[in-house]
Amino acid sequence: MVDHPDQVPYLSTLATKSGGNAPLVFLKVNIGSNRAGVIPGSPNCTEVIDALLASEEAGTSALLGVYTHAGHSYATRKDWEAMGILTDEFEALKQVAEQVRGKRGPGKDPLVLSVGATPTATTIQHPDLAVPTNGVNGTSTNGANGTNGTNGTTNGHSYDDIDETKTADILTTVPTAHLKHLLKELKASGFTLEVHAGVYPTLDVQQLAAHARDSSTLNSSMVAISVLADVASIYASRGPGLSTEALVNAGCIALGREPCEDKGTPPGQHYSGYGILMPWGSLAGAPAPGPEFPAKHEGWEVAKLSQEHGVLRWAGRRQDEVPLKVGQKVRIWPNHSCITGAAYAYYLVVDSRNKGREDEIVDVWVRWNGW
Repeated sequence: MVDHPDQVPYLSTLATKSGGNAPLVFLKVNIGSNRAGVIPGSPNCTEVIDALLASEEAGTSALLGVYTHAGHSYATRKDWEAMGILTDEFEALKQVAEQVRGKRGPGKDPLVLSVGATPTATTIQHPDLAVPTNGVNGTSTNGANGTNGTNGTTNGHSYDDIDETKTADILTTVPTAHLKHLLKELKASGFTLEVHAGVYPTLDVQQLAAHARDSSTLNSSMVAISVLADVASIYASRGPGLSTEALVNAGCIALGREPCEDKGTPPGQHYSGYGILMPWGSLAGAPAPGPEFPAKHEGWEVAKLSQEHGVLRWAGRRQDEVPLKVGQKVRIWPNHSCITGAAYAYYLVVDSRNKGREDEIVDVWVRWNGW
């Protein structure tokens, strides 16, 4: 990815070192997260476009497309709110791609418009946004249950063949007409559309907080990653309001140290912990994040972290506290699966569809780690 003209000469070096194979390049576009990328319509954007097109004409690179990542969509807190940011992504890439096309010579492959962060990639699965068979790459619009959305295909519906009954289970009405029209327009203009996502395959607590979909199609039962830990000690009446605290052998090395941003008013009321105990085993009846999460949160939460340990605290009424025991195994839903997963060499895979054998390990997936 390129977002500065001084990066472009390095493409020639890459081409030379790869035996003359020109590297495929995305132009990175900034739509508000301010991590990286050019601002659409800015002089810098034009300068980078010109440099990339000159490199392409020289044979030292091939401009694959324009790319953005809406990292700020993690801060959404209302059902389907991320759809507005997804629209912003496509609108910004359309502007830049049209500028590229106006300057580019004929005979080139169609530009790829690549959008996404997990909330925006998740919100695109609204039933109203059914996609043509050859449409959006990298996501499946029938993957709301987390089982059919990882094979890079679409569900085969056309824009004019949308079954309105599919919206029957949607709890929160959201306007989709503008985005639907925009997607159709971009396809008709010859652009290839791509949706990318990071934590989408597993989801996590942050995704529950972001409300990219409503609870009918995005809820805690869809979080597919947890960290197994042991309760090492219990401290009665040590917490706020004389609540119980407990120690687990999973600290920041095991869970990461990335909190969900507290968007509540006043601050301190919304969930701001480092993980939530999954209702599992003897905690099967414990609360789980619901439709009002993160404003309303109950159950055992990781309230503090050290390197090797986490401190659990009960959120909710003291009389509803589900007791823990020393030596008890617990499963912790992490805030950010990407950060948590990086601490481990492999995943132990279980299948919740195996009734009576939900905790049986059916596979081991080895991770690719390191940088």
